[in-house]
Amino acid sequence: MNKNAQKIYLDYSASAPLRPEARDAMMEVLSLEGAALNASSIHTYGQQGRKIVERARDQVARLMGCDRNQITFTSGATESNNAVLRHFMEKFPEDKILISATEHPSILEFHKRYPDQVKLIPVDENGLVTPEALEQTCKEHGKISLVSVMLCNNESGIIQDIPALAEIAHKHGALFHCDATQIAGCLPIEELGADFVTISSHKLGGPQGAGALITKICGQEPVSQLGGGQEKGLRAGTENIAAIAGFGAALEATAKDMARNETLRRWRDDMESALKEISPEIIIHGENVKRCATISFFSLTSIKAQNMLMALDIEGICISNGSACSSGTVKPSAVLKAMGCSDDIASSALRVSMGWATQKSDIDTFLKVWENLIERQNRK
Repeated sequence: MNKNAQKIYLDYSASAPLRPEARDAMMEVLSLEGAALNASSIHTYGQQGRKIVERARDQVARLMGCDRNQITFTSGATESNNAVLRHFMEKFPEDKILISATEHPSILEFHKRYPDQVKLIPVDENGLVTPEALEQTCKEHGKISLVSVMLCNNESGIIQDIPALAEIAHKHGALFHCDATQIAGCLPIEELGADFVTISSHKLGGPQGAGALITKICGQEPVSQLGGGQEKGLRAGTENIAAIAGFGAALEATAKDMARNETLRRWRDDMESALKEISPEIIIHGENVKRCATISFFSLTSIKAQNMLMALDIEGICISNGSACSSGTVKPSAVLKAMGCSDDIASSALRVSMGWATQKSDIDTFLKVWENLIERQNRK
């Protein structure tokens, strides 16, 4: 590969490139000379900082279909997820918390560390939490304070029926939390039926280090950090005004760009058809259920994921093998293991994820490189 050639980025589910709209909003804050904006200060610059934060809060509220007072700005979904689960663990220590077996590591880690209190809801072979599975798990564990199921899986792109699952949780006296990071803004909060929703800026083309916890009026208000009175006392610490401004702008740009998802879905489907022609033994995970338009998750057991990732990177193609929140390691997919897949399948999984700046030529180039690598492998 020519070292000066432009790399092709197809790992949006890890982080999306910064959108121009987000960059402009951040530069409005960062280019101010002569003062630092602290939204807690009462002088002119403090008021200017507060105005920027509240403008972003209005953007998030409008685009997520909720009241502005429901929004707590955080550093991202991991912090928000932790805040919700820790709140219920500490306030209701005798009750159980149920999480799906395919959650993001920021939630799944609670089961690993506190297995007596945090229990898993099994998924079927398609990665879905069925209403029957949730109903049975609720009955098995008695008093439940919280159920947590993500809207769109960060590895497979599989979309859960959150309204149906939230209804079951409420029937059993539990509140419902939903990590909606991967497809934030696709459904209004009221339609989800969740009591807590978490989102991250960097998945949308905003800056890293910003996100939100959205809380319905449900009698519980998780506190993320103690200290000053910022964010109504729920998340202490001086607000990252530039990141929050970029977050609001990115979410607004995402909402305007939503129609493009159908184009991305078509590109993904065409790509998967081409992959099957090149590699007939390939397994497309979740292809028979509802999935996010931008994610394709597949396995080719004849090649380990780590080897293929390295070979693709040498050719200028940036994809991943699943969650990017595992210290940069290449491990068998925990999501696929929970779906009942073998070690060989879970160890060979790869994820292509697209987004706002993806071009059809990116997919075409990926397929050409893939075909060349497979031909090279077959000649060995």
